[in-house]
Amino acid sequence: MPTAEPPSPATTRARRAPAPRGRFDALDGLRGLAATGVLVLHVWMFSYGDGHRPPKGFLDFTLGELRLGVQLFFVLSGFLIFRPFVAAALDGARRAPSLTRYAIRRAARILPGYWLALAASFLLLRHLDHPMQIDPAQLPVFLLFAQNHFLETIKHLDPPMWTLAIEVSFYATLPLAGLLALRLGAHRRRLLALTLTVVAGGLLSTVLAYTHHWPETLSTSLLPHLLEFGAGMTAAVLLHGRTLRARDAAALAAAGVLLIIANSWWHATGAGSAELRNLVGDAPGVAGIALVLATLVAGPWDGVLLARGPAKWLGAISYGVYLFHFPVIVGLRMTGHWPEDSLGRDLLAVLAITLPAATFSWFVVERPAIRWAQRRTSGERARTRAAKAPEPRRQRTAERPALRPQPAGGDTYN
Repeated sequence: MPTAEPPSPATTRARRAPAPRGRFDALDGLRGLAATGVLVLHVWMFSYGDGHRPPKGFLDFTLGELRLGVQLFFVLSGFLIFRPFVAAALDGARRAPSLTRYAIRRAARILPGYWLALAASFLLLRHLDHPMQIDPAQLPVFLLFAQNHFLETIKHLDPPMWTLAIEVSFYATLPLAGLLALRLGAHRRRLLALTLTVVAGGLLSTVLAYTHHWPETLSTSLLPHLLEFGAGMTAAVLLHGRTLRARDAAALAAAGVLLIIANSWWHATGAGSAELRNLVGDAPGVAGIALVLATLVAGPWDGVLLARGPAKWLGAISYGVYLFHFPVIVGLRMTGHWPEDSLGRDLLAVLAITLPAATFSWFVVERPAIRWAQRRTSGERARTRAAKAPEPRRQRTAERPALRPQPAGGDTYN
């Protein structure tokens, strides 16, 4: 594998592998657990408020820090979506990943489920006359993922959707970083400088958001969250073509978990300087998430618990779980069906509706759209190859056909 420098001591070179897969079952399972964690967080927030906010115990601190599931989503996106560009650059591929294929697959993955949840939330909140409802004239703002840019729409309708506006902003700008990576070529250090620049942009934006009192319409933009996306992109650069030895993977996993725990304790308990916490944000936790991600991707373990069974199922329906759980909470509370005496009963009530709704969305809306996009882009990829293929030269009867080498970098997108 062409690199500009030797591998670090913690890694070894992997055998030349075929084009990388776009999906990792263990990461899907991790995403499913994160989406469920966000659901638990929001149920706890309402339950804790109904209890008149008593002094927090260990369980309350722990459940409150499930908010890091959002940071996990962003790190995963940075890693998975930047990965094909890294593979193309470091493997010396002769063609860039198809941007048409990228756009179609991203749209098919995000839009159908989003539109379904958007319509359901709009109708439900209008029926309930809820304060978070929006006027029909404001629907185009949500359809264009621009809700974070207006005070009249931000955190309205389905509040968790604010993160999707940031995700889509990242999807729109990532090809610029990908094409720049291809220009930098098969030099891991140059690519690392690129991704660390993205991380630095996120850190600087976090500082400026605090010191210059950014409005919510700006603090919920892509800029402060470049930290998380950049961390995932950095992991993609460092891990491509490399594997971790068991001892090194265990050390990185332990360090990652400790960083996540330390970050959560720091923010949950309010220890130390509040100004320092606001300036640093969740940077230690994001670093920990990236380290845990590295061990799942490049470590010697298969991640069976995350890749099979309930975790795999949660990974498949995670998008629906994330989109539908908040309207379910609102509907239960507004119709008098919210159990107010037990966090456990609250969770069961929300899960009893959210999981079937998310499963319906996956089988009826999301998966058919994904499969359509795969068929559509497979044809586009074949036509592109045929258009670029040179006219075959005449060959003698006894001469074996000349074989063209295949591009080294895959262009699969999660």
